[in-house]
Amino acid sequence: MQQRSGVAPKRFGCESKHLTARRWLLFASLALCFFCPAEGRTQEASFDRDRYYRAVEYCRRHVRPSPMNLSPDKQVLCFSGAVSQNMDVSAAADLREDGLFVVRSPGGYPGPAIALSNLVRDRRATVVVYEFCVSACAEYFLIASHQTYVLKGTLVAWHNYQSADPNQPFCTFLAKPREGEPKKLLRGPCGQATFGDQSAYSVHSPPQTQFFKERTVDPLFVAPPDSLYVRKLMSSRYMETGVYRDTAWTINPRYYSRLFKAKIFYEAYPDSQDEVDKMLKSLGAHMSVIYDP
Repeated sequence: MQQRSGVAPKRFGCESKHLTARRWLLFASLALCFFCPAEGRTQEASFDRDRYYRAVEYCRRHVRPSPMNLSPDKQVLCFSGAVSQNMDVSAAADLREDGLFVVRSPGGYPGPAIALSNLVRDRRATVVVYEFCVSACAEYFLIASHQTYVLKGTLVAWHNYQSADPNQPFCTFLAKPREGEPKKLLRGPCGQATFGDQSAYSVHSPPQTQFFKERTVDPLFVAPPDSLYVRKLMSSRYMETGVYRDTAWTINPRYYSRLFKAKIFYEAYPDSQDEVDKMLKSLGAHMSVIYDP
């Protein structure tokens, strides 16, 4: 009969010796798992903080002449700036296997961001984010590869994509990605589809659809990602005024494992809306960002 939990019954003689031996064997096995790097490790243990900070300092000193620069040893690919429409991403192909992709960016065009992200993933690089990562940076670079490290003091924020082409105006829609969820505020080409309560996949181009299929957990994922708190707030603000205001938002890291396949380690998520506002001020950014508690 199975023993109930509580005070263990007394054991005597050889049985006591065997119990002691088993305990020592269990202790030795646990110690081996703890000290042996080849064994299973926690997510945090797979990151090399000192290496990442050295790489960031290197990239701070080498932000010119172009947004993207590869270190002489090809271990670090630095990216600092906006993603331009015709950006050459070929330098990423020379990044060494298991190198670092160190990035800060206000975002930009999805096409080159996806192309660069795919090259970074092919090199199995770790993404290191510092200072700020907004819009296309958060949407693509944050989940470009298998793991990402976000430095303390970094603002990561998503927002609805807006067309940079004045000949292709974008419109605002409320869509319900799935039953039982509140409507999601989206932006898309005005003549592309009738939104409302139907599936919102039509806002994604084929390359975007493939990108998210490979990197997100939910097969019904609709970009940009958000929390239900942010979604309700964004939708209610739009319904109250009928005017779309370009507002960005954060996502609490506790939701990341439900959204993204990449392992993302966040050194310090902001504590409040006030902290987010202070970060924006220090960056000199003139934008509105909703804090996701």
